[in-house]
Amino acid sequence: MKKVVKFGGSSLASARQFKKVGEIIWSDKSRRYVVPSAPGKRNDKDEKVTDLLYQCYDAASQGRSYKKILEKIKNRYNDIIDGLGLDLNLDHEFQRIEENFVAAVGRDYAGSRGEYLNGLVMACYLNYEF
Repeated sequence: MKKVVKFGGSSLASARQFKKVGEIIWSDKSRRYVVPSAPGKRNDKDEKVTDLLYQCYDAASQGRSYKKILEKIKNRYNDIIDGLGLDLNLDHEFQRIEENFVAAVGRDYAGSRGEYLNGLVMACYLNYEF
């Protein structure tokens, strides 16, 4: 039997947490489908990536300054990627996201990008197909 597993934001907030999730998945070969949330808070003072994505989208779609927020989001993912020792570059994905935010494609799109990006990272880490 194949299983679908879902992991929330706090369980995928950092490379250390990703490694724990990897161990859980690898411990049961039937866990073949993984549904990740966007990175959550790493501590009480941290921000959820989904909240940052909404802030970034709102600013970009309204013609306000958004680059610093986008950089925070990029840094969160790059910290996870580096901490996992992955050969993964999300620059093209972030370029497309930025273009779509400026084009005001919608808040639903903005909110979904955290899961999408974490799915790419998780697939690379687990060596799963995305």
